[in-house]
Parts: sequence; C-alpha cells; structure tokens
Amino acid sequence: MTSCDTVRRSSIFLLLLATLFTATAQNVRFPFKNSEPDSFSIEISPFPPYINTRFSEFSPVMLPDGTLWFSSMRNDAAADRENFFETNWYCHIYSSSPDGSGNYSKPIRLPNKINNPKYFNSNFCINDKGDELLFSRCLRHGHGDLKCSLWKSTKRKNSWSKPEKLPEPLNCDECSTFQPNFVNHQDFKVLYFVSDRPGGYGNYDIWYSILDGGDFQQPINSGPVINTEGNEVTPFYDTATKTLFFSTDERKGFGDYDIWFSKGALSGWTTPEILGKPFNSEYNDFYFSVNPDRESACLSSNRLHYGMIDDTCCNDIYLVSWEAVAKDTAVPAHDSTVKEKIASVLPITLYFQNDSPDPRSLSDTTVHDYLELCNEYISDIQQYIKGAGEGLIGDEQRAAMYSVAAFMRDSVQTGHVRLLLLMQYLEEALVSGDTVSLTIQGFASPLHNSQYNTNLSKRRIVSFLNTLRNHDGGKLLPYIEGRITGLTVKVRPEGAVRHSFETGEARETVFGLRAAKDRKIVISG
Repeated sequence: MTSCDTVRRSSIFLLLLATLFTATAQNVRFPFKNSEPDSFSIEISPFPPYINTRFSEFSPVMLPDGTLWFSSMRNDAAADRENFFETNWYCHIYSSSPDGSGNYSKPIRLPNKINNPKYFNSNFCINDKGDELLFSRCLRHGHGDLKCSLWKSTKRKNSWSKPEKLPEPLNCDECSTFQPNFVNHQDFKVLYFVSDRPGGYGNYDIWYSILDGGDFQQPINSGPVINTEGNEVTPFYDTATKTLFFSTDERKGFGDYDIWFSKGALSGWTTPEILGKPFNSEYNDFYFSVNPDRESACLSSNRLHYGMIDDTCCNDIYLVSWEAVAKDTAVPAHDSTVKEKIASVLPITLYFQNDSPDPRSLSDTTVHDYLELCNEYISDIQQYIKGAGEGLIGDEQRAAMYSVAAFMRDSVQTGHVRLLLLMQYLEEALVSGDTVSLTIQGFASPLHNSQYNTNLSKRRIVSFLNTLRNHDGGKLLPYIEGRITGLTVKVRPEGAVRHSFETGEARETVFGLRAAKDRKIVISG
C-alpha cells in the first residue's frame, strides 16, 4: 500500500463534518441546481498554504466574524508519510482569524482541553450563541480503523470547559458516532450525525436525535431516501432553505465521494440531487457548509490545484463564492396558527412491542410512559428484524427482515417524532386559551381473548396519557385532570383489529409485520 493510499484510507475514517448555524433566512438564490448553470458566477479557490499543509485539512467552518475553524491530520515527522501506523499521527482543531485585508492569520491550535493528545480530535459544530461545542474524539481500533464518539464542551468567560462524553443512546460502545450537526428547527432541536450502529441501510448512515428536555432521545435513521448501501457522510443542514447537504460514495456522480442535497427534515426528504461543478470534481468532495454571508461556502477535497505541494494524497479546504442575484419577490409565507400546527401532525399512530406495556397483565391501566416504551422498542430493533426472518431462507427471509426494518425506521420512529411535536403544539394552544379535542383509539393483535385485548388497548392509551402528564414537568397535567378547561380527550379501546393470524408461529404473531402494525394507538382530532 502506498503512502497516499494509507493516508487516504485513514482520512475516510475522519470524514468529520464541522458546521455552524446559518443566519435568518434571506431571499438569496443558491447555485445548486444543475439546470441553472449560467445564472451564477462561481469561483473556487484553496485557502493559503499555511492553512492547507502537505497533510490533510478538512471540516472547515466559517464563523459570523469571518474566523475559520478547521481540522488537520498531521504527523510529528514532517518528512515521513510512508506508513500511517508507524508514525505518530494526530488530528487537532485549529482556528485562523481574518486580518481585515482579506488574509488569514497563522492557524492556532485550540487548547489541549479540547485537543486531548490521546485522541484524534475532529469534526465539530458550534451552537448559534457560540458557547457550546460538540465534537468527535476517535481512537485507533484495528488496522486502519478509528472508533469515534461525541463530546461536549461549554464556553464560560472565554474559556472552554473540560469536555464530557455524551451518554447513551447517542454514543454506543459497539459503534462509531461522529460528524455532529446541531440544528435549531422552528419547533424543535435536532442533532444530525453519522454512525455505523445497527439498524442502518449501509456502512455509515446519517442519523438524527431529537433534543427533548435537555436529553438526546433514541437515535433515528434518516431513512432510505438519504441513506444507501454505501457511505453517507458529512451532513450539513441549512435551516434557511431547509436543505440537507451530504456526501456519498454510493450514488453515481463525478468522483468517489460527491456532494448531494435534499430538502426536508428528519426522516422526510425529497429525492437527492447532486451539486454540479465546481462544487464537485473527479476526486473526493465533502464537508460542504454554507457560510454566514449566504454568498459563499466551504468544502474539503483532494482535487488538484495550483498550490499543491505534490499529489492528491490529502484533503485541502476550499472557499466557493458566487455572485448574488436579484432577490426574489416571493409572497410572504403564511404564519400557521397553533391549531393548524396540531392538524398538520394528526393523525398520529404510535406502535408498541408485543404485549406491551406490562406483559401478561389483566390490568386496564399502567404507570409506563409511551416515550419510555418507544425508546425500548427502538433499542430492540435487531431482535424484531432477526425474528421476522426466523425459519425462512433466501429472498423470502431477506424480504421479511427488510419489511420489519423499514417499518421500525419509518413508521415507529415517525410516530415518535410527531408525538414530540404534538405535545409542544398542545402546550402552546392550551396556554393561549384555545380548545383542543383528541380521540385516542387503542388496538391489539389477536393473540389473546377479547377482554385481555381490550384491557391491553386501554393500557396503551393510558401510556400515551402518561406521556402528556409528564410533558415539560407536568404543564399539561391540569388540562388532562380537568382542573383547567380546554382539552377534551375521548378514549376508544378497540381490542384486536382482526380475528386470527395465518399461523401460530412467533415469526408472524410476535415479530411479523402484520402483528407489528396491529399493536398501536391512533390519535386523531
């Protein structure tokens, strides 16, 4: 293996995107559509050689004041790149400030509190206030691999705190978690990231986790529209245009890794489109992020350029700028009422594990909260996928397993997200004096007798009501208990949705797709 192959291979494991929140939306058109190649004057140029060294620079972030943050992987023997694992390589985060004349200062390495010498310190995102830093720390794991996890540091009085490793379920012992991209959506906060954890579609997938009450919820796959059997990496979400930019090596493009984009959020996306040249090239292109000025972007690539020292072994960072065009005269967006927001997420279907909650119970109530039950369900995804294929072979087995995996990712997790939005909208509506009516139907699969299934349906309804009771420290509790008027809830425990299964095998009655779709509650207006 050549020195270039070795460093390139190691760089792939350091596909660690850095990003910054964009400013408020402006009517600036972006040159991302290949159908409008002549509508913009686009220039791309590498940063100067004291920033782009002979090693690998990547993960560029432009701050609102023009300061550039980036990551660099280097070794301590400048003349030796022959063997990656026989040389003391390290990866640190740097910053470089503009001097007012269009030039940048010599990069300064962030303090060791962030750049711990025991780790490859890379990929970061900064919140909109500039006082929270999420970043990746990676350790060597086998020959050519890095195992990564996410860490957090808070800035107080111009000093960063000692980083803390983020807890499960965001990080996991058996997987790599990196490339954080923290986004303030209008109604919720979400962290997009990349991981090879179980339940994905390929090697590295783009996932997300909702921030609820200060805690990151169970990670959810962004779905098959974004993710493929290959690698999807370096997510950057532009809130102004509601667009996700990412790189992939699976879709056919110009080079090995190309930059693509898709509109949407969470698990709902339009079909991805590829960025044209010069954003992409015949080489590896990734780490795309729109700069705060809305008229330029940064990216990383191992493409050839005039300032290169020798070859395309390593990544450099580039500035892409385009000439702004006349602002569109668009009609102002309609400001939705709270009731319209509630209507937009209804109906919601929430799914349960087999005989959950409280298996083998005859009670018609429970102390469990649906969010707790849902997180457990998502955590057990591999058990259900494996069980769905038990006793089958070949294409039939793969089809059964894939259908359950797709159901878990798309239906179970979509309900979870809609529920979080519903609770927020409910609180907003009730506090403002609006009245809201909800109908909750409970269902069960036909494994037991009629009375058992009816009581199980009631327990499932109660678990949802417990979630409302526990929301935001109990803010909805007075409305549920009737101490404050405004919320009307009708419950309809329906029991089993059909009479029997085709077989009595656990593959169908417990793990199968039909059984999974039976175990639910439906919330409507």
